[in-house]
Amino acid sequence: MASPGTFILRPQFHYSAYGSDPTRGTSQTERYQVTVGLQYGIARDWSVDLRLPVVFQRDTDETTDAETSDEGVEDLDLTVKYRFLKQDTGPLDTFRMAVFGGARVASGDSEEFSSGSVNPYLGITAMLIRGRHGFGQDLSYQLNTGGAASNFGGMGDADALRYDTSYLFRLSPAEYSEDTYGSLYAVGVLSGLYETNGDHEVVASPGLMFEAREWAIELMLRLPAWQDVEERAELDWGLGVGVRLSF
Repeated sequence: MASPGTFILRPQFHYSAYGSDPTRGTSQTERYQVTVGLQYGIARDWSVDLRLPVVFQRDTDETTDAETSDEGVEDLDLTVKYRFLKQDTGPLDTFRMAVFGGARVASGDSEEFSSGSVNPYLGITAMLIRGRHGFGQDLSYQLNTGGAASNFGGMGDADALRYDTSYLFRLSPAEYSEDTYGSLYAVGVLSGLYETNGDHEVVASPGLMFEAREWAIELMLRLPAWQDVEERAELDWGLGVGVRLSF
């Protein structure tokens, strides 16, 4: 969470490959997404976050094998977060919990990318750090009042329940010193998404993160751990790269 009066800029790039989609008549879809996020610390324990996703998409028709491509802006994401619990038990060890709420708001682009509606959500998140280990858990529910034509998870007409479990281990340094410039972490995330139309998936994201005082960079794979979806395409695999800058 950004400190009061501080901005955090978070540009991210994601590549995702999907299989056949029975609702769109495609045999394969590739998506290249750039998301620019900006978080601001409003006051102590309060922050606001705005994210803008831009997508380039390539589809292969399942009947003709013809390829088509399109680009657009998906729904804007506005989130307000309030941290209601912070227990520091050492220089680094801490336990924190926060609630967050917001909405994904229509970007004004075509229905291929934008829901054309306002879709509110509410959630809770927790973080625990003990020595070189870090744990995170969040849970949120999104009420979808509309949906985009291209649903790649939580973007359709059905409501969406999301849950994420993360583990982080500091590879280096084993101990901090005055000369420490930054830290290298191994990261693992399990991301679950259940939609009220019955679609359910869990995606595993192993990766690495290097974090300095005012910036960080992370690299992650996205691999399907379990999928039971009928109203959209299954994820084959994905890749993500992100940068975080504080100022």
